[in-house]
Amino acid sequence: MPAPLLPAAALPPAGSSVVDGLGAASLPSQIAELLEEAITSGDLLPGQRLRGDDLATTYGVSRIPVREALRTLEAGGWVEIRPRYGAYVRSHSSVELAELFEVRSMGEAYAAQLAAVRRTPEELAELQRIVADTRRAAAQGTVAELSPLSARFFVALHTAAHNSVLEVALAGLAKRARFYYATVAGQLGRDWAAVHQQIVDAIADRDPDTAGALVREHIAHTGDAVSRLLALSEP
Repeated sequence: MPAPLLPAAALPPAGSSVVDGLGAASLPSQIAELLEEAITSGDLLPGQRLRGDDLATTYGVSRIPVREALRTLEAGGWVEIRPRYGAYVRSHSSVELAELFEVRSMGEAYAAQLAAVRRTPEELAELQRIVADTRRAAAQGTVAELSPLSARFFVALHTAAHNSVLEVALAGLAKRARFYYATVAGQLGRDWAAVHQQIVDAIADRDPDTAGALVREHIAHTGDAVSRLLALSEP
């Protein structure tokens, strides 16, 4: 495994009072959460091996919580554990990508429709701030900010929809989608500010049909572009 890509400081060192206060069961969860974030953000790449000894050294813990964390990630579909070979970040799949963006386009479109009807002035202002930040990042060429800003945009959209069940469902889909587009966001994200602005304008006008149609088209277009950029093929 290359030099540590994950923030060891984000976890308290083994034996510290912080760890004792959290309880042993929370330590594997913390490690799993950090690894999952590294996978979905593209810091850990599909097919990359996750060596238990190296991770234990990085976090200053024994291999036991690391093994538990990797089993949690395997159950969540983020890691593949191969007997006698070790743990590996899961691979991309063209079939999953197509199905994922197909479902997400419908769910996000519905969230936009609800947001156009239910949003508050404060929620609209937050969406507008995120679009402004996205436009600034694109203009300045800080492409590393574009993927997190896109995630923030859709979180704000979900909040404005005021449907907690839909919000939870879409959060899971968004995380899975990020696993695919994070590594190519710099090539796609420069156009997102303009599209997001159109969506926000429709929400501001309380136009659910236009807001939904714009989001549906945006998600579908992003899925197609990601597929081309990653040049996915079935294993």
